[in-house]
Amino acid sequence: MTRIFWTGYSKKERIAVISEIEKIVNTYGFITDFKQFSDISLSLTIEIEDIKIMELYSALSKNISLDEYKISLLEPNKECVIFLNLTFIKGKGNMKNEIPNVPG
Repeated sequence: MTRIFWTGYSKKERIAVISEIEKIVNTYGFITDFKQFSDISLSLTIEIEDIKIMELYSALSKNISLDEYKISLLEPNKECVIFLNLTFIKGKGNMKNEIPNVPG
C-alpha cells in the first residue's frame, strides 16, 4: 500500500472543521484511525483508492490549508493510506474533557 503524508492547518473552530473533514473524507474514502492531541492537533489515517486522491485533496483544500501535494506515479486501482496531521491555530493546549461521576 502506498503511504502519503499530508500536513494541514486551520484557523476555523475545531469542532466545525472536524465535522466537515469527516464528511469530505467519507465521500472519497474511509477514516481508519483518529487521534486527537488536546485542542491543538489531530491525526487521521485515511484509506482511499489512488484515483480519488486528487479529488480528496482538492475538497479538503477548500476547508483547511494543506501543504502542497504533487501526485506521484501510482498504480491504478490500488489502495493508498493517507496520514493527515491537522493543527488548529486557535488551540490553547488545555482542552478538558468532562468525565461523568460513576457511582460505586
